[in-house]
Amino acid sequence: MSEVNPFYLGAFITYLIVVLAIGVWAYRRTNDVMDFWVMGQNMGPVLATWSLIANFVSAVSVIGFVGAVYTEGYAIIGHTVMGLMLGLTALYFVVGYVRALNVLTFPDLVARVTGYQISRPIAGTILLISGWLYLVMQLVGAGLLVTAITGVPYEYMVWVIGAVFIIYTVMGGLVSVAWTDLLQGVLMVSAVLIALVYMVNDLGGLTAMNESLAAIDPARVSPTAGGAYTLVGIAATFLAFFGTILTEQDMLIRIAACRDVRTAKIHVAGAGLVLSFLYAGLILLGGATTVALIGSGLSVEASDAAFPTLLTQYVPTGVGVVIILAVMSAILSTTDTRLHATGMTVARDLYSWMRPKADEEHLMKVSRIATIVLGLSATAMAVDPPGSIITLYGLRAVLLTTAFFLPVYVALFWTGLDGRAVLLAIAGGGIVGLATQLNGGGIGPFPSTFLGMGTAATLLLIAHYLFFRNRRPA
Repeated sequence: MSEVNPFYLGAFITYLIVVLAIGVWAYRRTNDVMDFWVMGQNMGPVLATWSLIANFVSAVSVIGFVGAVYTEGYAIIGHTVMGLMLGLTALYFVVGYVRALNVLTFPDLVARVTGYQISRPIAGTILLISGWLYLVMQLVGAGLLVTAITGVPYEYMVWVIGAVFIIYTVMGGLVSVAWTDLLQGVLMVSAVLIALVYMVNDLGGLTAMNESLAAIDPARVSPTAGGAYTLVGIAATFLAFFGTILTEQDMLIRIAACRDVRTAKIHVAGAGLVLSFLYAGLILLGGATTVALIGSGLSVEASDAAFPTLLTQYVPTGVGVVIILAVMSAILSTTDTRLHATGMTVARDLYSWMRPKADEEHLMKVSRIATIVLGLSATAMAVDPPGSIITLYGLRAVLLTTAFFLPVYVALFWTGLDGRAVLLAIAGGGIVGLATQLNGGGIGPFPSTFLGMGTAATLLLIAHYLFFRNRRPA
């Protein structure tokens, strides 16, 4: 164990106590399964907006993106960040269509556009894999950060953090998640801005910082990372993250939780505006981290270690506490959202399909049990993660986009499309996208995203025009 900083440890413990207290408060206001799942579909614009902001910014956004800038420079802006922000823009324009269908989850949406209820467990299984991967990388980020600042061994700290977010999510469902997100979102945005102002000022201003970054390696300020990215690769990564926003289970759950279409649109637009500025700040913070660490001889081998190293070995304790609170807010606010969504997926999209007569009390019990089981299993995997945060993030982005993006949204607007063709495209696109991503990111010059979506498009058209012309919904 390294030396424990009492200020960091105290801030961390206080933070956990506050979110647990909110969980207890929310438990008393969760009366039925609709409260647990979608807050009784009565979420207002302010709470919905800040909940989306907090959910959006995660361990990937802070530790992962800063680490990616440390490794490759600003190139991440041109594909990943741009894809995410334009994905939110596209989401705004489909909110009305989604609300008109009166669905609670993404598998509900798939079932509506295909006409086949079997699509609920098929889509739910894919979303469970994606959500579980997200839980793992969130816990990895939290564990790395808190271990670095407290000196407590990583494998112990992961279990402490995992237990806390499982407890308050299980107690209050989306009520707990939304209100903790409000606190965490405001804290996170404020702290990131404070940290960025401090770092830029410490490095002599924005121009001096970027000149220093270019002096370290000109590729770090290149949109293609000095040729490391081809235009095809940039387009594929952009498309993967663009499609992720339109296929996330928690995104649709939040749209369903808003009290009406107007509130749903306001929360997407408001969150998109704040997040655009916040992500620009995070990327600049990544550049500042790179200049500060390399300039001080504190270079690290693993990209995920860059930001924790900045906190423990570069910035003063006061600034470090502020940044730590921001990062913990980002991590826990996204973790509880994904955990809630996976628990709801099990109960709503898998269990209720098998047991359609299950009552609300039973479904809420299933949601809570699933939340505990999935949270514990993700925590166990995070003890020895299978890859870096940004690698896991890319894997589940490819899975979601290749499985759902093209088939579901084509079916949403092409009402005559045969539902069985949509299901075949979902399965084929997801399998090809996931398999090729696991096998190195593609085949030859063709990235996984294009291969998966190409497979989905081919199966969709062939199946519709040659085999499934007569649509027979279940």
